[in-house]
Amino acid sequence: MKSKLLLSSALVGSLAIAGAAVAETKITGSASYTYSAISGATAAASAQGYGSEVQLDIANSGDLNVGGLTYKAGFSVEKDGSDSAGDWGEGNYFSIVSGKTEVMFNRDKAPNLSQSATPRVGQMLNTQTAATSKAVYDYSPGTLAKDSFNVALLQGTEIGNFAIVYAPKVGDTGGNNDNITSSSQSGGSVMDIVYSGSLGIDGVKAVAGYSKQEKQTGDTDDVSAKQIGVSYNFGQVAAGVTRNKATASTGLDTTSTEYGVTFAANDNLSLGVLYGTGDKDGTTAKEKITSVTAAYNLGGAALEVYYVQVENAAGSSSAKDEEKAAVRISTKF
Repeated sequence: MKSKLLLSSALVGSLAIAGAAVAETKITGSASYTYSAISGATAAASAQGYGSEVQLDIANSGDLNVGGLTYKAGFSVEKDGSDSAGDWGEGNYFSIVSGKTEVMFNRDKAPNLSQSATPRVGQMLNTQTAATSKAVYDYSPGTLAKDSFNVALLQGTEIGNFAIVYAPKVGDTGGNNDNITSSSQSGGSVMDIVYSGSLGIDGVKAVAGYSKQEKQTGDTDDVSAKQIGVSYNFGQVAAGVTRNKATASTGLDTTSTEYGVTFAANDNLSLGVLYGTGDKDGTTAKEKITSVTAAYNLGGAALEVYYVQVENAAGSSSAKDEEKAAVRISTKF
């Protein structure tokens, strides 16, 4: 559809390796290169420079010889420009599937509250404001379960997809195979309940979620997060809003809201405007972020240009406005 950003329409490819008659391995990936300039709160905080990110995704799927079940498994490797070795902890998962029901054992793969119903062209506000003093607005308040090893029950329906995600130990990133390590565990369990779908209405995208981590010794409150969002596609135009509310272990609340409008000018050019606010207990002002983005599908690659402004950075009414502009080229393979 024209109203959706066409960044990936000519960019997605895969290498399929047939390991057996009932199994298939796919290798895909992506690469992006960005040059950005920041006008910071101080002269020392103003800078310009280059950044990059490459990612390799490996996935396997096939049939099991029990009860007509199938399976899916995979992992990703990501390397940012400053990384020395890359991150091998991306999207590790193994799933057993029966129809629209899936049980997934994973880290950094299950549905979570980093989703959004707000339509965007290109990068999210958190990415666009990287290296600024932005410290309040957060589009992804509920990631404790996702970032720990967890088990997820996923159920597809006619109106959307539901997920229950449970991590026995927050911060458990796993040991070396059979060797259990507790050094990364902060203790306590966390559960997420997540929905995403159309509600059975054409043109609608809706998300909702709730995350709760049990209170730890010395904490004032449970760590929790709530999310709700909806958008509607009007053909070439889409508009929507997503709101997140997170309660920290200290009892302080942070509310983040993201509004967005996109316009598909033609099959290749898409334009978008985002406006985000962050309001945190104890701060003197509401953090405000405004961005405009243009993206063009080049066929084998996508070109994106954005400008973003941050007001009341870190919730300070005396903070100087900050600006950032960037150009990015990306591809998928």
